[in-house]
Amino acid sequence: MRDEILPGAEDGSVTVDGAPIHYLRAGAGPAVVLIHGASSNLADMSFDLLPRLARNHTVVAFDRPGHGRSGWPTRGGEQLAQQARILRAALSELGIDRAIVVGHSYGGAVALAWALEFPESVAGLLLLGAPSQGWEGGMGLANDLLAHPLTAPYFAWALPMMMSRLSLARLTDELFAPQSTPRGLIDHIDPRRIFAPETLRANAVQLQTLRRQLLAMVPRYPGLRVPVEILHGTEDTLVPFGFHAEPLAAMVPGARLTPLPGVGHMVHYAAPAEVEAALARLARAG
Repeated sequence: MRDEILPGAEDGSVTVDGAPIHYLRAGAGPAVVLIHGASSNLADMSFDLLPRLARNHTVVAFDRPGHGRSGWPTRGGEQLAQQARILRAALSELGIDRAIVVGHSYGGAVALAWALEFPESVAGLLLLGAPSQGWEGGMGLANDLLAHPLTAPYFAWALPMMMSRLSLARLTDELFAPQSTPRGLIDHIDPRRIFAPETLRANAVQLQTLRRQLLAMVPRYPGLRVPVEILHGTEDTLVPFGFHAEPLAAMVPGARLTPLPGVGHMVHYAAPAEVEAALARLARAG
């Protein structure tokens, strides 16, 4: 973790269901939780968003179960609701029982599950490029191989050996398009952790059932009774705006949708001012 970005931040872990859940906490003020997406870790949030928000909030970023420096709980971490329960328990261990929950991409789906399962602990919900609807098809052959118990040990071992720094940079550029990858980000997120075999397998297992879980959650969205802000790039090709953000905003009573013209999937890098404004609205509402 770069000290010049987060001076004085608390870097630690708490144990939930027999596994360490790694966190980074900084700032003072109303509590905010940051949940990263798939194939990632909390370093994605600490690169810019966490220090930015910590000027006015107590911000806690977690490594989701199986990612970064967090372990795999004994009671399972495959399902969105399981991850929400685990992160809520970890937050409670830190002395925080209610917070604004911010989730990017897959982390937004975890945040949605958190609000559905434990609404009393959610002061507000901020979704950044988050999937919310079930789609046709699967996650692709590579994910299938990493998720299957017979092929996962071999493919998870071979994939990091096939990945060069150049290919990682290309993947990151695709993720950020049409914006550019921030200078220094790849070193900051520590690719060795993302491509660790056990992390690759955990990531694949979690993604494998995402579509089915979202389909099951859709009928519950109209029952959400927490303040909801949705920020989504109109040029997001990974989680398309029209398929996910617009239907969700129509389903959730009082939800506020902010389309971000020309922005791709990495909303928290491309539109930090809009993220801060949405968070301020949630703080006032909650």
